[in-house]
Amino acid sequence: MGRYKCAYDCESSGESDVKYFKFPLYNPRKLKKWLSNMKLKDWNPNRFSVLCINHFEEQHIDRTGKCVKLREDAVPTIFSSPGKTQKREASSDPRRKRFKSAGAKTSRTSPAPSPTITPSTAKRRAQSEEPSPAEEEPTGDKDPQTSHDKWRIIVDEGLMKIESFPHFFHGDYCAPRGIQWAPDDDLSTEWEASEKVMEVKEPWQWLGLDVRGPLPQTLNAHRYILTVTDYFSKWVEAVPMQSCLPEDVVKNVVDIIAHFGYPIRILSRLPHGIVHKINRELKDQLKVTVALVVYHQQTGTMDLITQQLIDRMVSDLVEEHAADWDVYLPAKVFSLCFREHAKTKERPFSVLCCRGLEPVQSPRGLDYAYSKIQESAFVIR
Repeated sequence: MGRYKCAYDCESSGESDVKYFKFPLYNPRKLKKWLSNMKLKDWNPNRFSVLCINHFEEQHIDRTGKCVKLREDAVPTIFSSPGKTQKREASSDPRRKRFKSAGAKTSRTSPAPSPTITPSTAKRRAQSEEPSPAEEEPTGDKDPQTSHDKWRIIVDEGLMKIESFPHFFHGDYCAPRGIQWAPDDDLSTEWEASEKVMEVKEPWQWLGLDVRGPLPQTLNAHRYILTVTDYFSKWVEAVPMQSCLPEDVVKNVVDIIAHFGYPIRILSRLPHGIVHKINRELKDQLKVTVALVVYHQQTGTMDLITQQLIDRMVSDLVEEHAADWDVYLPAKVFSLCFREHAKTKERPFSVLCCRGLEPVQSPRGLDYAYSKIQESAFVIR
């Protein structure tokens, strides 16, 4: 299991054997008490921010169950002295300035941000400078050897304006590859009781679609990777593409559906306009009336472990085989699907293909509007 990052400057931050707790974002009164005790200026937690157990007194910790939890009235009280806190705040400003200046320099010299250490300001600047995914990007004459670490996940520009968007940053901290995001399985009871929660209970119900690139162009002129992930089984389909145009995405989605059947719907964080064009093409090719792809900003955060495995796979591919990464891609994907997953403790192949489930040969109907999907949070059971 990876390490989390405590949202406070404590010595235990990042240790793998320390328990972490999310902020009570759905309880404003309790959240105000937490933040008041932290005494941090100009900082607000997001849904991925956590505090480690060392900030809570023992009387606020419940150790009676299978896992350690916080009691209902728990409030963190153990923090550095005010002097140390103010020193931390003062020392953080120059670092942020350096990050911003470095980000500005990166956005001027690089076509896209690094997937691990680029700051949020650089992400937005680089995003605005890159060509729209709706347009064919020219092959160019860039050196693949110098641009292999500049790929990104293509997402809607609106997501890049959300400070809590977790692909590059964890709250106010740069997230190394070894740090996992806080999981979503500890949602508050208030949120779980809400009608705006949708459960993923079986294989091949809800899928996630992403496009990664541009990558070093191979001898077969491939520059992008389309990934489709089954949130329940963790099965991954990944295919190389020459461009990220809607027709290229649709061609591969049609092939995947032909092999595995129809899911309930496919979630994607591609731009709204691209999702609309993909649905129009799918309706024409599959002769269906439903829109199979739904724009949802939780696409990349519902199954963070699998997303990190895919990101690492892509980075390793372009680093080891810059000129022909597309040739080695099937073997890498095979390895992901036939290896025990850290979350389920099962092989994705076993969950998806060995339970006797027959592929669904026709689109699945819904008893609710698309707006409910877009407004709901997904929980994998």
